Amino acid sequence: MKIRPTKQRILDAALRLFNEQGYVHVRLQQIAEAAEMSVGNMAYHYPHKLDILHAIYRELRQGQEALLGEVGLAPVFGNFDYFLRMSFQLQQKHRFFYQDTLELMRESGALRADHQELIQHQQLQLEVLLAFNQARGALAWDGASNPTCRIARQLRRAMDSWFYLQMVEGRDPEDLQAYRRNTWRVMQPYFTETGRQEYESLPKLPQAV
Repeated sequence: MKIRPTKQRILDAALRLFNEQGYVHVRLQQIAEAAEMSVGNMAYHYPHKLDILHAIYRELRQGQEALLGEVGLAPVFGNFDYFLRMSFQLQQKHRFFYQDTLELMRESGALRADHQELIQHQQLQLEVLLAFNQARGALAWDGASNPTCRIARQLRRAMDSWFYLQMVEGRDPEDLQAYRRNTWRVMQPYFTETGRQEYESLPKLPQAV
């Protein structure tokens, strides 16, 4: 069996506990026990729980930026749907962050600044994706009132608020199909006939309305 590096053992244990109990309810002692080490040994790598939070967030951010880079290489509908499915998996892995985003940003000014940078990056990448699909004839809107920025913001919000809203409303937060449909609905009003046909060819999604 492959032995994980000590730092990764700590982060994996902390992530599991954060997801199960919420960040504020987990103590360093619990993380150390889950990682099968003493608090003293763990403190050599991560002296404070906030250090662990920052390290986990870096993994989340790197994963999201990698996905945005991939979809940007060929932002057609099929690749965007792949981006949605992979983003869903990333959110499920780090669900504590999406459930308690505001509280975590209050906990750390550095994390708040980092996450706002990621939000800006997501916004710009989604605007590029929308502009590309408009240029290739899959989306259309009135150029005099170009809604690219607004639609990109709606897409990002639909994705990032999914887990929290599903939990609050008592709905299944692990429903990938509902997550995909919810996000695609933001773009559906702007489908051209080409876009509609391309959307309807995607696997396991209902026809656009």
